[in-house]
Amino acid sequence: MYTLAKRYRFSAAHTLHSLVLSEGENQRVYGKCANPAGHGHDYIFEVIVSGPALVEDVVVGHGLVDDLVQEHVAPRFKFQNLNEVFGRGFITTGENLTRAVWNLVNDHLPPGLTLTVRLVETSKNAFVYRGEREQVTASGV
Repeated sequence: MYTLAKRYRFSAAHTLHSLVLSEGENQRVYGKCANPAGHGHDYIFEVIVSGPALVEDVVVGHGLVDDLVQEHVAPRFKFQNLNEVFGRGFITTGENLTRAVWNLVNDHLPPGLTLTVRLVETSKNAFVYRGEREQVTASGV
């Protein structure tokens, strides 16, 4: 198995808020991240592509991965308010954002490759998603 890992950085803002929780419950579950004024991160996404064989001596074209991220991920993250981009019903946790990026990139990869997305939100936490294709029900993601 061969693996290519590419890293991208995007600055974005968000607040954690569930529509099904009361304000008190949102504060209890999400703590200071539930502040309605929001806060920002310099997110680091790692797009990790693996495959069983090399094609022209690479697992996948590095330019292809860059193009996919620039076309499908960057417009939704770069200097954005993630709550506005993904919609009211989407809770912008690291877990959900990682899955959203996976969904945005996965269908555009050549057959036979597997995708893992890792999101570093702060120096203290990171999230990884390797799952099967799932439809996230926010803004067509």
